[in-house]
Amino acid sequence: MTDDHSGEGRSLVEGSRSRRSLLYAIAILIVLMLIMSGTTHLLTVQPAALIGFPVMIIAATSLLLLLLYLVGPNGQSDADGPVMAVANAMVPAIAIDPQTGRILAANDEAAEFFGVDRTVPGGHFSEMLESGSSHDCSSIVRDTLDCGESEAQVCSVRRASGSPAVVRLTARLVERERSPFIIIGIAENDVNDVVAEFARIQERLMSNISHELRTPLNVVMGFSELLVTGTLGEMPANQLDAAEECHEGGERMLRLINDILDVGRSRSYYLEGETRPLSPLEMVRRVESLLVGQARREELRLELELDESLPVVELEERAFKQLVYHLIVNSMSRSAAGDSIRIAARRDDDQMVLSVTDSGEEVTEDIRPQPMPSVPEHDAAETLAPPLLGLRLCATLAERLGASLSTEFDEEGARFVVRMPLLRS
Repeated sequence: MTDDHSGEGRSLVEGSRSRRSLLYAIAILIVLMLIMSGTTHLLTVQPAALIGFPVMIIAATSLLLLLLYLVGPNGQSDADGPVMAVANAMVPAIAIDPQTGRILAANDEAAEFFGVDRTVPGGHFSEMLESGSSHDCSSIVRDTLDCGESEAQVCSVRRASGSPAVVRLTARLVERERSPFIIIGIAENDVNDVVAEFARIQERLMSNISHELRTPLNVVMGFSELLVTGTLGEMPANQLDAAEECHEGGERMLRLINDILDVGRSRSYYLEGETRPLSPLEMVRRVESLLVGQARREELRLELELDESLPVVELEERAFKQLVYHLIVNSMSRSAAGDSIRIAARRDDDQMVLSVTDSGEEVTEDIRPQPMPSVPEHDAAETLAPPLLGLRLCATLAERLGASLSTEFDEEGARFVVRMPLLRS
């Protein structure tokens, strides 16, 4: 169906071009006949006989030209308008039917960016947008039809390679008597470069942490363990106590470093971690310990309200710690100096309810989870973070854990609630 539509459009364009070429040829023929007639008139004493024949040809040609003009199509056919408009664009561009939202034409840049299959005439514009795109993106065709022009700054799409991208859409209505259309230009948003650069810096930092801190710490812990176990000989009681304190402090620091690596590695969002029995309360405490120093510097208070009856749950450790970390960081960014952020975890029948409450304004943005792009398993460890930030990333991580993320607002402020089943299927 789409191929027929595309073929019909190409045939109309080619027919229009052929008709214009014929008209140009006829016009040139008329000019030549006029030149011949004038030259003959100047060179002949009795020009009447010689002029009659060229005049007759000119008259016949003029009549043919008039007939072709009356029965021929307009200078620009229905298909020619969108095709020529997107072809002249300097950026990836598509032409949209404002009534149906279907693609009329796309230039080579758009086909290269999105893929040929997604830009063929007849496809729907909404299929090019990811589910996490803002309302401005999904309504840009309607807004352009109402106002003549429209713009959407942050729209999530997918490249031909399958990788996600954030783009800026600029739309303009092209008025035509028979069939108006909308031209949408696509430009990559600066957030892509920012996220990629941030991810590269973050990866470098994580590598330095792993090598410069964890490696020597393992050596310290190894020797302290030899002292505690008496492998290197018996020690007096006071020295043994000091060695035990050293070893326990090293274990706490090693856990802290591992937690930093878990929540900080941007490439880990694509890696499916191992699911194993874990204490969610311990994970929350460990994440809170990562952020308590930053909260103190920003004059914020982190308050824990944990239900000790919560059982051990089958969890993907890295994803759960990332979820808790990003929820707390989100609330910290919404809070002012002197505010408190309450992190609570309790049991509700067969669910665990984790909530983070701050005194910020009510949240009105859509926080539905956005599907992670499909990355081959052998590339997952090397793929940088997706362009997801804030609550959308939290919603995506919650869905990955089989949980849901919602928001509430009351006199205490905004509350971000994660509900997760205790019994994993």
